[in-house]
Amino acid sequence: MLNRRVIQKTVEIGMACAGVAIIGTVAYLTAPIPAVIAATTPAHSSPGYSQEIAPLLNKNCGSCHSSTRHKGGLVMDSYDSLMRGGKHGQVILPHDAKASRMIRMIEGEDDPQMPLESDPLLPAQVAILKAWIDVGAPGPAANETTEVFKQPSIPDIHPEVKVVSPVTSVRFSPTGDLLAVGGYQQVRLIDPASENLIATLPGHADYVRSIAFSPDGSLIAAAGGAPQSQGEIKIWNVQTHQLLKTLQGHKDCIYSIAWSPDGKLLASGSYDRMVKLWDVAAGKELINLQDHIDAVFAVAFSPDGKRLASASQDRTVKIWNVATGKRLYTVSDALDGLTSVAFSASGDQVASAGYDKTIYIWRLAEDDGHLSRSLIADEDGLLALIWSPDDKTIVTASSDGSIRFRDAATLNPIGVIDKQSDWVQALAISPDGKWLAAGRYDGSLSLYDAKSYKPMKDPMTVFDPPQRTNQKQASEAGK
Repeated sequence: MLNRRVIQKTVEIGMACAGVAIIGTVAYLTAPIPAVIAATTPAHSSPGYSQEIAPLLNKNCGSCHSSTRHKGGLVMDSYDSLMRGGKHGQVILPHDAKASRMIRMIEGEDDPQMPLESDPLLPAQVAILKAWIDVGAPGPAANETTEVFKQPSIPDIHPEVKVVSPVTSVRFSPTGDLLAVGGYQQVRLIDPASENLIATLPGHADYVRSIAFSPDGSLIAAAGGAPQSQGEIKIWNVQTHQLLKTLQGHKDCIYSIAWSPDGKLLASGSYDRMVKLWDVAAGKELINLQDHIDAVFAVAFSPDGKRLASASQDRTVKIWNVATGKRLYTVSDALDGLTSVAFSASGDQVASAGYDKTIYIWRLAEDDGHLSRSLIADEDGLLALIWSPDDKTIVTASSDGSIRFRDAATLNPIGVIDKQSDWVQALAISPDGKWLAAGRYDGSLSLYDAKSYKPMKDPMTVFDPPQRTNQKQASEAGK
């Protein structure tokens, strides 16, 4: 089958041979497509960035050159990023369209021809880009607000039958007397001893995929956000249940957050491939760590707070210097995407696991890390991994329906909780190492004795209010 580009080139050559002037006036170029020209050709001689150039780039280049997928290092989210160019240098040379890399690739003079694996731009569209560059490639006017890549419109679809939210995240407070459970658009705070509901923290954009308590236990951060739109981190006061601030900056949902040991920073990993460090007090982004080439599913601070580990679908764990934001090194022994990462209590080792069913433990040095031990641990992919506070045990949850306990030093099995009712997506262990919380896709939550592996009580459905919750508690939960 002939490529569309080949067909178009053949047609254009045929027209030239028939005596038709391909490089004639713009009026001729628009004759076959008057509707397009009416919409895209400006009345004035100089095309405007906001009205003509930005929409054209959005439609034809956005899938490969946005901040979430910056092929060749080129980002076209804004005029400034477009003019900076990519890893090969500037793509636009003001006043010289013919020599501009963008035009040369669009016209096929440089390989590969752009847009890649898509229909080529129409001659009239190329003419608009050339005219804009030749007059100096001016940016938007001072009074213009230009959003190159518009957020998609997502319909609000409500199920016709009652649906129980999956448990997507769990975390014990630093004192162990509070359990935070994340689900669809809310976090529930539960007393783990009585299983009574204490409060509901509502208003999240989508699933709350990760939870972190501040080291002193006074604040709780809950992260998620709308897929393919915007990540968010909401920070709540644990005692008053009041929302203090919302942090936004990721261009896709956040899968993992971690609080630094000194309580000053939050780290976040997102499906947009970015890792960000946030100043909690100021409520602003400090550093954007860009090196992963696929979704980041897990982040963790070292016990001393000097290093950050991030695990990704790209099969790597990257170790970062927190103070500088510099990537120190990458460990990449995994054969498939990684879902979890955890530091040992001593801070000299990091463990990770993911879809290749394998637990990896690397010993970390100042300038590199080496694989210390690994084990194919389950019959299916590993969804979660945690390291016990005493450094002795690694606990994993697998899509084979099991929770397994292993000796951290040898990875030998020491216990199993089998036949889970659904995938266990979220694991947490209490600070004293006595309780294990397991949240499932079917919306159920179980608390286990972390030593005997026996359930403390029957599983509970978190996001259906427990019957034992009195009227006063229910009122407080709705605040």
